[in-house]
Amino acid sequence: PPPRSFHRRISGKFTQNENKVVEQKVVLAMVGLPARGKSYISKAIVRYLNFCGCPTRLFNAGNLRRESGKSGVDANFFDQKNADAKRLRDEMAMECLDQVLDFLEACGRATAVGILDATNTTLDRRRKVKEKVCGRQGIRL
Repeated sequence: PPPRSFHRRISGKFTQNENKVVEQKVVLAMVGLPARGKSYISKAIVRYLNFCGCPTRLFNAGNLRRESGKSGVDANFFDQKNADAKRLRDEMAMECLDQVLDFLEACGRATAVGILDATNTTLDRRRKVKEKVCGRQGIRL
């Protein structure tokens, strides 16, 4: 069979054929160690999906940390044994996820993608992200 192609519609809906309309809100949660290309890949995905007409935004937890005045922190901030810093990092990641979910809900009925660009390396963090996203109606992870 021939490969499926998506046709752009002005309404922000994407179709596989003229009879089946795809309206989905998707959260892409990046996972990986620092400096391994998560942001690079995320930016490429944003450029491509926006080019195709799908509203897409990138939400970077590191940028949120820097904007909140935590830029230039020492390595102790990223130490897993530092409980206060771990709690603060998790709070910032969840705040970033809240921004992703708010963006997707603000897009109305159109197909949209929000990218959570954070390390998300611990099982506990990934579980929290999954629970929060799956708790919202109509948003997929």
